[in-house]
Amino acid sequence: GYGFLSERESFARACAEAGIAFVGPPPNAIAAMGDKIESKKLAKQAGVNVVPGYVGEIDDTEHAVRISNEIGYPVLMKASAGGGGKGMRLAW
Repeated sequence: GYGFLSERESFARACAEAGIAFVGPPPNAIAAMGDKIESKKLAKQAGVNVVPGYVGEIDDTEHAVRISNEIGYPVLMKASAGGGGKGMRLAW
């Protein structure tokens, strides 16, 4: 369960279906953690402290500015899934 395959829900599911022991999280956990919106919601439900921010889809630039003004600057924008942090942008 180490490396890029360890982050693939389909791989973990295929292992389970084939009777192969997968050392890592169950497929549903991999799916939830791959979606940053869903993972933040799950963390909040579990009582985990999370960084303040907006949990949901941002409609457009004006919406992003309104949210940023409420949160306070600087803000970090990130895609909700994948990318390994390559898509993160800091906004002042």
